Amino acid sequence: MNLFNLSRAHDLYTALLGNLQEQLRDIDHLIVAPSGPLASLPFGLLVTDMPKTGDYADAGWLTQRLAISHVPSIQAFFALRTNPPKRLPPKALLAFGDPSLTGTPPRPGERSGLEPALSDCRPNGPMSGDTLRAMAPLPETATELKTVSGILGANKSTVFLRDQATESEFRKQPLQDYRILYFATHGLLPGELKCQAEPGLVLTPPQQRPADKAADGLLEASEIASLKLNADMVVLSACNTAGGGGKFGGEALSGLAESFFFAGARSLVVSHWQVPSAATAQLLSGMFGKLGPDLKGGSSPALRSAQQTMIKDRKTAHPFFWAAFVVGGDGMAASSSALLAAQTVQEKVR
Repeated sequence: MNLFNLSRAHDLYTALLGNLQEQLRDIDHLIVAPSGPLASLPFGLLVTDMPKTGDYADAGWLTQRLAISHVPSIQAFFALRTNPPKRLPPKALLAFGDPSLTGTPPRPGERSGLEPALSDCRPNGPMSGDTLRAMAPLPETATELKTVSGILGANKSTVFLRDQATESEFRKQPLQDYRILYFATHGLLPGELKCQAEPGLVLTPPQQRPADKAADGLLEASEIASLKLNADMVVLSACNTAGGGGKFGGEALSGLAESFFFAGARSLVVSHWQVPSAATAQLLSGMFGKLGPDLKGGSSPALRSAQQTMIKDRKTAHPFFWAAFVVGGDGMAASSSALLAAQTVQEKVR
């Protein structure tokens, strides 16, 4: 783990927000629509005040002053705020994780998993199961999902692990019945595997190669965009889920994240880099512990609270452990968003 340059983070904060101190004084929730290189920046790790000791736990992080949400664009933010609220989903959680994989973790600089021969690639065809199966297993994600499921009081039957965590099983579920969709698995950027042109989420591949992409174990962005969701939140507990274009980070929360918005998700929790499993579990369980079964208070304030807890502990105060995850969408409580939507409609009528 590298040292984090507090001074540069403070300089960047000054350049971006230094002239807005008066406007920021009385607000507690900042919504940003970054573009270009700034789309790869979790704004919570900007430093508002330099520590006297150089200790990360003593720095003034922006996430300690404000809850922060990221949106792809102003237009997307307006759409999220003005869409009429749908019926409340009757079930709390649908979760998929710990897929049945048999590979070993790649060395630094290596690609994720094996690559099929070019002759094995089919245009618009299914991904090779052997390629996906050769990726490193993620047994710790099972504990993460069970912990979150317990916090939400969800039925154990809606948590799919190992051989049950297949794309076919996912497609069988009544997706509009769930408030939260949660994926704890590998997230792939375009080109990480040969024959893979889109970002995707890795599920347990079938033993026999399927006839089409709908059951191959790689849930790609175009497939996600065609789904019909009614989720208050989608959690992508996987590295690079805010990324796009094969680059580190994300151009305006592109790729996977934007496809979930298109499918009907109202907010997302996504990561900009791979975080150790223990830190991920601590952060996300802390967030859901704050939200509770009814998701009161909004995802952005809940994530902020979990980040603040980790910052206080010098073992996890480095932003590597807490800053990767960001909220996409407005991140407010559902009731607040509905109220703002109603106010916007009234203003249009006037």
